[in-house]
Amino acid sequence: LGVDTNEGGVSAITDWNLGFATLTSVSAWRFWNWDAENDRDYTGLPIQSSQHIPSRQDQYSQELRLASNGTGPLSYVVGLYGFRQRIVGRPISIYGPAAARYLIGTTTGTANTAVPANLLDGYGQDGRTDFRSRSYAAFGEVNWRLLPRLTATLGLRYTQEDKDGYYTTTVSGGPATTNAALVNARLGVLRAQSYEAHDSDGSLSGRGNIAWQATENTMAYASYARGFKSGGINMSGLPLDNSNRPVLATAVVRPERNETYEVGIKNTLFDRRLIVNIDGFYTKVHDFQATVVENSLTQTVQLRGYLSNIPEVTVKGIEADVTAVLLPGLSARTNVAYSDGTYSDYPAGPCPLEVQTAATTQCSLTGRRLASLPRFALTAGLDYTRPIGSGAAFVHVDTASRSGYNGDPSLSRFTYIRGYNLTNANIGYRFADGTEVIVWARNLLDADYIQNLTIQAGNSGLILGSPSDPRTVGGTVRFRM
Repeated sequence: LGVDTNEGGVSAITDWNLGFATLTSVSAWRFWNWDAENDRDYTGLPIQSSQHIPSRQDQYSQELRLASNGTGPLSYVVGLYGFRQRIVGRPISIYGPAAARYLIGTTTGTANTAVPANLLDGYGQDGRTDFRSRSYAAFGEVNWRLLPRLTATLGLRYTQEDKDGYYTTTVSGGPATTNAALVNARLGVLRAQSYEAHDSDGSLSGRGNIAWQATENTMAYASYARGFKSGGINMSGLPLDNSNRPVLATAVVRPERNETYEVGIKNTLFDRRLIVNIDGFYTKVHDFQATVVENSLTQTVQLRGYLSNIPEVTVKGIEADVTAVLLPGLSARTNVAYSDGTYSDYPAGPCPLEVQTAATTQCSLTGRRLASLPRFALTAGLDYTRPIGSGAAFVHVDTASRSGYNGDPSLSRFTYIRGYNLTNANIGYRFADGTEVIVWARNLLDADYIQNLTIQAGNSGLILGSPSDPRTVGGTVRFRM
């Protein structure tokens, strides 16, 4: 319906050579102002007239990093990092004349009270949000060449995250009514909410790697890494319980922790004309963070989306990457990946829309495939460069294929996305001074495919799909100052 947004920032990087090491300072500030007014029912019907959250974000960060100089058997980097962020918003939502029929129906409550068609016309919310985040970290990594062909790497990082959120909204508008069933039905769509939440968590993450240069052209490695993704606060309102009261327990999202094991081998052959890399990995994520849409917490039919934790997911796979120089000026690259992702522990997940009823609001997804993860992925590209005059002409073509996958955590059969292929290309000329003139094409073959399919909140089960962009042809001129 309308977009008014701008962003900007500034950063400064300073290096001091201390002889034995280099001290680096990275200072940055960024901001954005965002106001995108949407028709969030995604239909031509006057269900939701307006929905937007005008907001302002400011963030500041500072990093100090000390990295050793020299080529000795021991190298290191240590540092400190700080980050502060504030987001202030105003959630606004207004419903239209078709909302009551679409979201509530013709009757409501145990007495089947008739619902006036205009019950939600002009009904809406206005509010204020204030989110603040602070993050501090200390980190270090050491590379130690134990033997001429054997190198060990150990890195550790401790991060402390503190987040505070304040959310408050009021509701108003729509025709006046004192009927308890109608009041309750309207509150099931929108009700005034006010809550404050705090989340504080510290975590030690790190990685260890051992690399063995078996021959001049072959290196094998094995690694273990433990990662951390901080918790969060839901700042878009909370789902409701059977009495249409906000469920405060869903305000805070637990931090996500993962462990990854990886082994691989890298080969450089035929005087670096052929590079072949193969690796296998196994990742387990505890309290996986995902946006879910469910009706398990409310007695009305309204679906509500919020950030939540999935107890455990597991992803394992294998990947191969090949780069080859075929002829002078002509090179090719291909990457093939197989990924097997599953919900290894998800006993109370959202049910697919096709099986959801008033009595069936939670489904066990344990053992099912992870959403939004294709099992097979293939990318390939060709680059050709030929000197012409004082510069060079170049051609690039790349293609990417994905197997089918489900786009929604509920794994509904209606949100399955079929596999697709996307091809891009460009041709251009690079002058001696670095200036480039390029003609490019995105989606060169004009493929039709769906980019995502998701169940949307607040609209009785509408599934939103984003189609592919059509073939687009354009030009770019790059200058080097």
